[in-house]
Amino acid sequence: MKKIRLILSAVLMMTAFGFIACSHSASGSNGSGNSSNTSSSGNYQVGDIVLNDGTYLRNVTSVSDADKAKAIAVIYKVTGSKAYDVGLVHNKSGLKWCLDTANGYNTNFTDLQCEESGSAGNLSFTGDTDGSDNFTKISQTLEANDDTEIEGNYPAFEFAKNYKNQTNSHVNGTAYANGWYLPAFSELFDIWKVKDTVDAKSNLCGGSQFSDNFYWSSSQNFDWGMPYIYSFIHMKWKNVEKDATLIRYKQTIKPICVCCIRAFN
Repeated sequence: MKKIRLILSAVLMMTAFGFIACSHSASGSNGSGNSSNTSSSGNYQVGDIVLNDGTYLRNVTSVSDADKAKAIAVIYKVTGSKAYDVGLVHNKSGLKWCLDTANGYNTNFTDLQCEESGSAGNLSFTGDTDGSDNFTKISQTLEANDDTEIEGNYPAFEFAKNYKNQTNSHVNGTAYANGWYLPAFSELFDIWKVKDTVDAKSNLCGGSQFSDNFYWSSSQNFDWGMPYIYSFIHMKWKNVEKDATLIRYKQTIKPICVCCIRAFN
């Protein structure tokens, strides 16, 4: 009997150790350091790295090669049940808002007008605060003169619209292939508020960083109809011509960059 009891005890201990080991493995993240992976798409937090299968990485200090190949965005804002993310791939070659030959060049799009108030680090906005339909508004305003479908006329907008075709976007053929857009001025400001977090998480995935660059918004000034660009290091904003590709700031000339964002429900 004593021998039987010893054998049963050994079996029970081995079973317990096996259960603990399996539970620990299930909470991991395919070799992504100390990351936590979940498929609950309605539970995003600022700083989460979104993967193209709907899961995300949270509180990570490293990302495996397998997850880097699936990473698509970093969450920068959560409002209720909706989360907003910025794509990991930016264009830093100096794209134009639109060509000077495009019909939108000399058009003041009133639906895109935005006005800021407050201090540089504490801005508030009136007017256009949602860029998700701004390209559509351009098309609707131009009516019979709509040339938004002519490739190359609106480069900054097209970068976002065709984000799935950008190298290393990792969204083509997934549920996140569409819905990307050029952010409004207020949305760029929201990203700036958590810029360090977004840059750090994007860097873990081999993605772009905002650094000290100026970025195009899809919003326009009330008075002149020129679009805003926003600096992610100086907290400065300017209105520039729609066909600008470069910006001079403190004796430094840099290309105007483009990022795109998307909402997750």
